[in-house]
Amino acid sequence: MAERTRRGTARDRLIDTTAAVIYRRGVTATGVDTITAAATVSKPTLYAHFRSKSELITAALARQHQTRRDELAGHLDGLADRSPAERILAIFDWLAEWHRAAGARGCAFVNAAAELVEGDDAAARQVIRDHKRWWASTFTELARQGGATDPATVGEQLLLVLDGANARVLVEGDAAPFAVARQLATLVLAAGLPR
Repeated sequence: MAERTRRGTARDRLIDTTAAVIYRRGVTATGVDTITAAATVSKPTLYAHFRSKSELITAALARQHQTRRDELAGHLDGLADRSPAERILAIFDWLAEWHRAAGARGCAFVNAAAELVEGDDAAARQVIRDHKRWWASTFTELARQGGATDPATVGEQLLLVLDGANARVLVEGDAAPFAVARQLATLVLAAGLPR
């Protein structure tokens, strides 16, 4: 199956292909032979752009992080007329749709974190931490806009609900857990935002 890429350069094909392949197959199960074949580049081309598989994985996660940020910003821009609480709940709906389209493999960042345990994976693990901190800050800012007295706690609670839903999606193989996650997010918002 041909991998989707948004850019035509070999470097960008490698990054986009790696992101797609490791999401489907996992980091450890995906060798550089699989990546180069799917990206239609040679191993020397891969190593001309990246010193190691670990560096390529880091670049792929960083690209996914930026893509997710851009996609969510666009989604939330379309909901500017809604309340912060409605926007938060709409995030859970948006993610359920994304999982239905992307193959219901959960969160690429949590999946990668479970596999990246070596010392040379430190840079990739930092991208994962940054991604999760971004989610927490996104929820925190929306909770602040909604008048929460402790928006940081609401943000962390919502991130925990999100990560739990992603884990269940991975286990179950479908996006159904996001319906329950949305219900839990509603409870978090009822407790943390003024009525």
